[in-house]
Amino acid sequence: MEEKIRKAIKELSEPHPLQLFVDDELSFYKKYFNHFSANVIREKKILVFENPNRMKVTFEFDVQGLKKSDNPLFVFLPNTRKNWLKIMWEGMRLSVASVTEVKNAVWEVVKDDVASIAQSLSENNPMEFWNDKIWGTDEHMPCFISGNIIEGDGQLVVEFFDSFEKYQHTCGLFDERTYIYEYALDAGKSHWIYVKAPEKFQIALTTEDKRAKPIKGNDPEIKAFRIHQNEEANPIKLNIEVKVPPTLKWWYRMVVFLSIAFIVSFGIIGYKSIGKGPSMTPAFAQVGISLVAAIIATRGWIMNDETVLKRVSNIMTALAIIIIALIVAVYSMAGLK
Repeated sequence: MEEKIRKAIKELSEPHPLQLFVDDELSFYKKYFNHFSANVIREKKILVFENPNRMKVTFEFDVQGLKKSDNPLFVFLPNTRKNWLKIMWEGMRLSVASVTEVKNAVWEVVKDDVASIAQSLSENNPMEFWNDKIWGTDEHMPCFISGNIIEGDGQLVVEFFDSFEKYQHTCGLFDERTYIYEYALDAGKSHWIYVKAPEKFQIALTTEDKRAKPIKGNDPEIKAFRIHQNEEANPIKLNIEVKVPPTLKWWYRMVVFLSIAFIVSFGIIGYKSIGKGPSMTPAFAQVGISLVAAIIATRGWIMNDETVLKRVSNIMTALAIIIIALIVAVYSMAGLK
């Protein structure tokens, strides 16, 4: 959007819909398209990790007393385009409202403001000015559904796949990571959020927000919070830590430690055996072959993960190659066949 247009919008004499649309698009939709959210009594958000970086997100909206509307219904505002978006009402598949339908609905709210700004900037056609200079300058991705299809009591379910682009790393063998997930809340409603860990991993779900209360459970792969009804619509930030289970950590560390110890020991024994015959080299070689077998078996568990376990997987691959090369080299230098 051109700076002169943005400046003209900010100079409106009092808060106007167009100002809110430009400054805080989510708040704009919640204020002027709240027909659906006003009838939501409970919202559940379920995050199921397919791997440590990608998850399937499900919104479940429990709705009461919804009436049909000629305007499209605002559901949520994604930060990026969502893959495999699916919306269901009591098992019936719904379509997302078209961009034209949403744009025209927003136009009905802001048209007086747009006409005023267009006149001040000597623009002759407010509709073209809106399409080209305001709406068309940004990528708007609100999720609306048609308002004349659903009504009454029921549950609206929204599903899509999402992934994290930014996260905090940890050092060491494992690239365990912490994601910061921001969750938008509607004031006066109860919210539940459930997070299921990816297969073969565990998660920790934490927040400093006092509105969120943990739901206790014995399953280390599922964590949950309940956000009680409150008058604050401020978003809540959750820390989602994807961690390797402690028992598997010990196994991976043991395999790496034993492999390094073998390389050092076998290297020393092999060096002393040069030109002196087998000595203890054959016995140690059997140990090395067993370690290689253990590494191959362990990598079979983790080779499909290119995130948290990629670092330890690469280290194990390097150790296996070194062990095999060392056995071959020592046997050759010792004159063994």
